[in-house]
Amino acid sequence: MKFKDFPLYARMAAWMLLLLLTASVIFPFFWMVMTSFKSLEEYARNPFWIPSTFEIRNITEAWQIGNFLRLYANSMFITLVSVTGIVVSCGAAGYAFAHFRFPGKTLLFFYFLAGMMIPPQVILIPAFKMMSMMGLVNTYASVILTYLAWVPFAIYFFRAYFAGIPKELVEAARIDGASELSIFFRIMLPLAKPAVVTVAIIYFVWIFNDFMWPLVYLNNNEVRTVTLGMMNFQGQYSSATTLKTAALMLATLPPVIVFLIFRRQIQGGLVEGALKS
Repeated sequence: MKFKDFPLYARMAAWMLLLLLTASVIFPFFWMVMTSFKSLEEYARNPFWIPSTFEIRNITEAWQIGNFLRLYANSMFITLVSVTGIVVSCGAAGYAFAHFRFPGKTLLFFYFLAGMMIPPQVILIPAFKMMSMMGLVNTYASVILTYLAWVPFAIYFFRAYFAGIPKELVEAARIDGASELSIFFRIMLPLAKPAVVTVAIIYFVWIFNDFMWPLVYLNNNEVRTVTLGMMNFQGQYSSATTLKTAALMLATLPPVIVFLIFRRQIQGGLVEGALKS
C-alpha cells in the first residue's frame, strides 16, 4: 500500500509528526549557531532569535582559548587511522564470510555479532589495565586499538553487501590467476563503494564524537580530542554562555559537514545493504 492510498487524515498526521521531528532536530542547531554570534548582553535580551549584529568574536576567542587547531588535529588523526583500519580489516572479514568456506565460519560470524550485545562500559576497566600494562596510556595507539575492536556492525554490513556480489565474478578472477588480495582490493572493494562510504562515514561520526574512551586513556593535553577539550571548556567557562556555545559549534561542525556532504551515499548504502542482506 502506497502512502498516497492512505486516508487524508492519516497522511496529514504523518506529515505533522515528521515536521515536529524535523523541528526538534533543526531548532537546537539553529539556536546554537545564532547564539554563537551574539554578545552576552544580546543573548540575555533575546536568547532564541537571530542576533541584530553578527559578531565573530566568540568564535575567534573559543578557537584560541580552546586550542581547537590541536584538538582538531588529534581527533582527525585518531578518527582517520581508525576508520581506515576498520574499513580494510572488516571489509576483508566480510568478504571472507561471504565468499570463503572454512570450518566454524557461521559460529565465528555469530561470535563477532555477539559483540553488539556487550556494553563498552563492561570492558572499560580491563581495557584500561591492558593499555596501562603495555604503556600505551596517553598515546594515540590506546584509543586507535580500542576503536579497531568496534567491528561487529562493519563486519555484518560488509558481509551482507559482498554476499550480493555474484560468486562467478570471484571464480573468474581466480581462474585468471588473480590472488585473493588482488581480488579483494581491485575487484571487491571498488564494487562495494557504497558500503565502504556508508561504513566509513558512520564510524567517522561515532569515533569523532566519542567521549568515553578518550576520557579513560588520554590525560595529556597534547593528545586530547575535541570532546575532551569541550569538557575542559565547559568547566572553565560555564557562565559564558555565548563563548561556550561558540566552542560547541566548532566541536560539532566536522561530523555535521561530513554527514551533510555524504548523506545520499549513506542512505543509498544502507538501503543496498539491507536489500542484499
